[in-house]
Amino acid sequence: MLKEMKLIPVTEQSYPFETADFHCRLSEFGYVEDEFFMSGTANVYREGEHYRPEVICSDAPYTTRVLVRRPETPAKFSGNVVVEVLNASAMMDIDRMWVDSWKFFTRSGDIYVGITSKGHVVDALKRFDPERYAPINWANPMPERKAPEKLDQFGFLPQFESGLFWDMLTDLAKLLRSEEDANPLREYGKKYLYLTGWSQSGSYLCRYVNSFAYLPENRVGGPVFDGYLAAGCGADMAPMNAYEPRTPMMASNGIPKGSVMGAREPYININTESENRMVRWSDDYDRPDYKFRTYQIPASSHDSKYNLLDYYEGKGREDCRRIGMELTYDGVEGEPLDNPYELVFNAAWRNLYLWVREGMPAPHAPKIETEFTSPEEADPFGAWVRNKPDSFGNAVGGIRTPGADYPVGVYSSSSKMANGKYQAMFGQVIPFSPQKLQALYGTLEHYRKLVSGKADEMIALGFLLPEDREEMIELTVELAAKRGLK
Repeated sequence: MLKEMKLIPVTEQSYPFETADFHCRLSEFGYVEDEFFMSGTANVYREGEHYRPEVICSDAPYTTRVLVRRPETPAKFSGNVVVEVLNASAMMDIDRMWVDSWKFFTRSGDIYVGITSKGHVVDALKRFDPERYAPINWANPMPERKAPEKLDQFGFLPQFESGLFWDMLTDLAKLLRSEEDANPLREYGKKYLYLTGWSQSGSYLCRYVNSFAYLPENRVGGPVFDGYLAAGCGADMAPMNAYEPRTPMMASNGIPKGSVMGAREPYININTESENRMVRWSDDYDRPDYKFRTYQIPASSHDSKYNLLDYYEGKGREDCRRIGMELTYDGVEGEPLDNPYELVFNAAWRNLYLWVREGMPAPHAPKIETEFTSPEEADPFGAWVRNKPDSFGNAVGGIRTPGADYPVGVYSSSSKMANGKYQAMFGQVIPFSPQKLQALYGTLEHYRKLVSGKADEMIALGFLLPEDREEMIELTVELAAKRGLK
């Protein structure tokens, strides 16, 4: 039960961790950012039959944080509210879905809400600003439990209970739709709510849809969320509580055979090559009770030069250092992967909005072509699928960006480090020589024409927005120029 939504003042010395103001200059877009501490009580659940939650502890107290980025003037609001389950995999809050699509959100008039999802980040928040974040509380209400033998892959910290999150999320969604004084968006009128998450947080979406979204008590007055967009993730469900292992997603309860995700509301899943190696993906579905699309992007990786390095340049990088986190590319071959695939995310959001609000199903996309093999033969990570390479060594199929169809290097979703091991999530590009680029494309002017034509094709297929056309072209052409094409 939610008891308080408290606005936390911002001063020159005290501001939110991961504030968007430093990089995005929100005021220039007519946006403001607020941080709230949400306090209340939550149940802790265990997984019962058919993924249903069973209460094992009632009314545990909590205080977590919520970031709200919104148009300052309600008249500019689009009606869309994107709620991101902030990613905790690096033991700090990461707002990756904002990072990839903030220009689209601010251009469209969308409201963004980010909610801390796990106690694993509490220590980092308190290192960043001990006074500001002193009230944050994810304390384990049942510390007498025996530590699990099979741990969640992201680690077990007995002082925190990640299972508090499910009631937090439901209470937040209900508040955002309400007319209560505590609702920070109460002046913004009718809203469509979309739940989103990156990487580990994608497993939270899968868990929420299969265990909480359709409980009768959560659907009073309509769905909890109107649509879902997961990205950079596999097909399993987050643990119901800190002492349970992750649950592989299996076809059951009428879910189409072979499927991995989906919901009664529209659901899109976007993946880079990094995740595509690990999972056999579902077909698309348009059933009334099961709507799903999978979008796969070649010449991409989980982390990229833009979303892990460029976005945080300057103050953002300094703030990460304050908590002991250094954002680096550790590859020793080539350069950090830099193909601008994040613009596909903007089109996915537009497609989801139209599916939800207009009943217009999102376009289908071709999948990255793969070869199934034994884990030992696949690659250094034991993956059981291998992307089929083209004549350059780049992946075939998927949503083709200009950089994938007219490459300026060989893109890999992993990178080799100095110790000989591989970083599985931050890819690399081995650039083509200027001589090879000239042999392939002739001149930079001709390359621009090829890239422009590909951008137009993406727009026609529904995977690039017209508003993003020039940025896609310029970013791609700049890479060719950087590598010596004249």
